[in-house]
Amino acid sequence: MRNERKYKIISLLSVLLAVLLLGNCFREPSRMQAAVDRQHEEYVLKGATIYSQNCIQCHGPHGEGSVGMPLNRKVNQVNYETPAGADIFNMIQQTIRQGRPGNDTHPQWEKAPDGHWISYTTMPSWGRDFGGPLDDESVKALALFIMNQDGSQWNVVGNPDMGAPVPDTGLDKYANNKADIPLPTSANKDVNAAAMALLRAGDKASCLSCHSIGSIGGKIGPDLTHVGSWGVDQAFLENWIMYPNVNPADKTHPNAIPHDVRMPIYWSANRAVRQPTLSTDKPVMSEGPYYMPRFKGVLTDQEISTIAKYLMGLK
Repeated sequence: MRNERKYKIISLLSVLLAVLLLGNCFREPSRMQAAVDRQHEEYVLKGATIYSQNCIQCHGPHGEGSVGMPLNRKVNQVNYETPAGADIFNMIQQTIRQGRPGNDTHPQWEKAPDGHWISYTTMPSWGRDFGGPLDDESVKALALFIMNQDGSQWNVVGNPDMGAPVPDTGLDKYANNKADIPLPTSANKDVNAAAMALLRAGDKASCLSCHSIGSIGGKIGPDLTHVGSWGVDQAFLENWIMYPNVNPADKTHPNAIPHDVRMPIYWSANRAVRQPTLSTDKPVMSEGPYYMPRFKGVLTDQEISTIAKYLMGLK
């Protein structure tokens, strides 16, 4: 009788153990997927930090592009585990590691006959195998950050609560040493003086909170120290300052040049050599959001013209 009871208890425990094991089998895929999702999120957050530290000045805080290609494009926001996504994932990693050839001295843009701009700007190599500072895990994190599918990663950049603050603006140094800002020789003294006053006006232009000129200013927008050598013209700079974030579909600003005309949305296939015939195949367009505010209505047209003249003199 005692043995019979013992066998019943053992049988019951065996059944319970089997049920628990079966339940674990059903739950295991979801646990594994949750672990994969957590790891992916950690990669994206790490990539946001790397992007904040290294990529903002060329590609923009929201990936909108300026000196570098726009990255906030739906074509990049795909599942890297799919065949098509794997190709994009590998392409982005390879580009980060190896960089792309171009004008090594400074950004170089050229205006095509149809009014579009073509870039001959170098992208440096970031992978350690090519002399850069990033190891393979960092390159992978940066690629996964760019490819995050819902686009929410751009909200992480500049958010210190999420571990990805934008670089220091350096304005404390600027406030104490105003003479470090270059004075171009090609603009007259009155233009220089007026432009310098506007650059200092934190309640108006605030250019140096994002842009560097010489050793002064921020590391958020492109370094403007040699912007007069880029190949752009004064009209280009004036319009950029007035309407920096006009989407081609935005019809509320009829005088603004939209991104698909103004920005360098075309990139030379061989960017180290300026081609006799400028190809405008395969545009690479920013899809927003955009970071730089509009200054039309904040600054007068004359003030904007003064800043543009000053910038064109920075060679």
